[in-house]
Amino acid sequence: MKTCAFFDVDYTILSKSSMLLYAQYMRKKGEYKLWEIALGMFYLAQYKLNLLDFEAVTERVTRRYEGMSEKEMIDTCERWFEEQVRHYIYPEIYQVIDEHRARGDELCILSAITEYLARPLARHLGINHWLCNQMEVVDGRFTGRLKKPFCYGKGKLEYARRFAEENRISLKDSYYYSDSITDLEVLSAFGHPVAVNPDPLLRKEAQRRGWKILEFRSAGKKKKAVG
Repeated sequence: MKTCAFFDVDYTILSKSSMLLYAQYMRKKGEYKLWEIALGMFYLAQYKLNLLDFEAVTERVTRRYEGMSEKEMIDTCERWFEEQVRHYIYPEIYQVIDEHRARGDELCILSAITEYLARPLARHLGINHWLCNQMEVVDGRFTGRLKKPFCYGKGKLEYARRFAEENRISLKDSYYYSDSITDLEVLSAFGHPVAVNPDPLLRKEAQRRGWKILEFRSAGKKKKAVG
């Protein structure tokens, strides 16, 4: 059985919410209105307090893209990543990833982001696998729906267990890095749960359970891509 290091994205790999980064990017492009930025901040506050109805909000947001070309989304997110997102990667996470790679561990992103961010982020970090939300596509265009189960909360654990079974990975010997109390059940399923920049609720729980806590502080510096 193999060992794998799984990574959440927002506030674990990135120092900011990818949702807000995307909204800000699209606002500069004239695609989003100011009220949409404010709504995103409201959702983020709910998320941090573990009060967000993720499925309802995600379904509402995803309907916005009904009829949009998937290729347009891919191209937009590639530019977004290069122009903005990569500059918000915590420099410390590169060292964590390098240490796992040096030990021969598998590497995998496990996050509620979509594959349109996961793909360029994983490529930049030299990570071969990603488990994330999938937008439904028919004839090259979005239907406005996400595929189920959602990769969030208990759904994340379902994704992780399926991936582990398919790749002969032992979750009891593996690591999950996350910042959020919403991942408590997922973290608990791993032999090596790591709280990264944990929110207050997760910090309290991690301290009670004796989990490792990492604090990343040096966000915003540029880092050359792997390869």
